[in-house]
Amino acid sequence: MTVFLAHAPSDRQTAEALETIIERRGQFCELDDGHTALKPVGNGDAYVLLVSQALTFATARLRLEQRALDAWAQGRLVVVKLDHGIAPVGLRDLPAVDATFEAAREFKWNEVADAVRDVMRSPAVEQSDDSAPADAQTPAAPPAPVQAKDSGGGGALGAVLFPILLLPGLLAFAASGSIWLANRIGPTPGGWPELLAGIDGFGVRYGLPSGVTLWLFVVSIGLFFAVLGLIVRGFFVRKPSTDAAPRQPRNPHKPRARPRGATPSADAVFVSYARANDMMVLPLVEGAKRAGRKFWLDQQGISAGDGWAGEIVRAIKAAGGVVVMCSQAAFESDHVKREIYLADRYKKRLVPVFIEHATPPEDFEYFFAGVQSLNLYDTPEEERSEALVRILGAVA
Repeated sequence: MTVFLAHAPSDRQTAEALETIIERRGQFCELDDGHTALKPVGNGDAYVLLVSQALTFATARLRLEQRALDAWAQGRLVVVKLDHGIAPVGLRDLPAVDATFEAAREFKWNEVADAVRDVMRSPAVEQSDDSAPADAQTPAAPPAPVQAKDSGGGGALGAVLFPILLLPGLLAFAASGSIWLANRIGPTPGGWPELLAGIDGFGVRYGLPSGVTLWLFVVSIGLFFAVLGLIVRGFFVRKPSTDAAPRQPRNPHKPRARPRGATPSADAVFVSYARANDMMVLPLVEGAKRAGRKFWLDQQGISAGDGWAGEIVRAIKAAGGVVVMCSQAAFESDHVKREIYLADRYKKRLVPVFIEHATPPEDFEYFFAGVQSLNLYDTPEEERSEALVRILGAVA
């Protein structure tokens, strides 16, 4: 079992710090900057993606992104944000551990290690069976990526508060040590009474009443050991986990929807599109339906807590093909990107249909390479449904 730590080359030092914490838990780690061929992510492994601005411009970003999506499909992905850089399309709306505050990272690394532990202990995901008929019942979708349990900012608060609470004790230790050494030097070294008298005199020199300084030192030193104990406990005692599902963030490009329980037949085509293009996509599909084609697409509202992955994975695995309604909004949609990835993963024929003039980003071009596409925006509106039916028939 391996924990892959995927990172931009310039984030290697940060990845090594996280590697130390995870290996302290007894896990074997491999650093992955995308330039070295590593074994595929399998059941029992975990893939930790460190998202930063440097990752956006990394030369091996596409390879790291591909491995991250593969890990997501298997329920093996943990996303960690190192700064306010934007994750690649397809990964932006997934739950992530927020490690943007550098002073709190030692505490956040333990949250990441907890998430890794949960991923590696999760049941194995049943892989697709390519020999099964396309319209057969498919197994449940892979689980959503594990999100580390967050204490609502408590780690960041502790990172600021703990040093402040330790400071009085450190000062008490320093002052007591200096007084003790001063008493031990000379022809008649002092003992315990002289130390107590020296501490009291130290406070009197700074305006405190006699007898107060000694108690302040006792309280400060006691607080020091109490805080130190909490810090040590945080490294070795794991946090109690909860079963609460992570709240899914809203996606402005495509608030997803689906008809519950509907699974397409083998001759149906899955339609991947951005919700912003509803007014163009739905009439187009309805016209193609009247010509006898079958489609699967979402048309009903979905709440943030609904399980997107299960319905979509089953629909894509059962469909006869996937048509992508290409537009600028679609190329910016996390859901569309993951649907294209799943279509490629399950070896479904892909049909890019451009409903507006838009240049595919390089990560989309990877999936569109060698695939016949249709520039529907060049076709008269009244002929578009017929053109869609023709290209689906040509690639069938």
